[in-house]
Amino acid sequence: MTTQETKTQILDAAIELFWTSSYHATNMNALSDAAGMNKATVYQHYRSKEAIAIAAVGRALERTEGWVFKESFEAFSDPLERLQSIYQRIYQSHKSLYEADGRMRGCPFVNIGVELAVSSDGVREAVNKAFAVFEGYYARIVEDLAASGKLVHDLPAAQLATDLQDNMNATLVTSKLTKSPQAILDGADRARRYLIG
Repeated sequence: MTTQETKTQILDAAIELFWTSSYHATNMNALSDAAGMNKATVYQHYRSKEAIAIAAVGRALERTEGWVFKESFEAFSDPLERLQSIYQRIYQSHKSLYEADGRMRGCPFVNIGVELAVSSDGVREAVNKAFAVFEGYYARIVEDLAASGKLVHDLPAAQLATDLQDNMNATLVTSKLTKSPQAILDGADRARRYLIG
């Protein structure tokens, strides 16, 4: 296994554990076991659990951007279909996980961001970076809707993109609190109404 493959294996295990449980509930023994390697190997690549968390947020960004955002933009040219696809992909992922273990996990970025916001500037900054990337895609949706004459707002695209990201965050918190995958599709409907009335 290459160094990069080892790091990816560690980060994917960390994402899963931090998402299903929490950062504080995950110890290095559990993380190394989930990654299928000993603690010494994990520490050889990451000096601390916080360093793993920061890198895991970056890895989660890479995975989410590719599967949710890039693929939605590649599959559809219509901005509303892109928006729907973003929510649909997140819904499908959460629904299958819920059917497997009966738990709604919420947003991996919000979960770790809230948990470590006051104790880790690195994690907080990594989460904010992820949200900024996602907002870039939402801004493109807004700009395309404005160009088509369908947008009902005259606010700047960047502001509307932040509003859309906030809606997604709230949607995933609601789905976790209510144990309802359907809440994600409800969030999609709310985002659509917000943009086009």
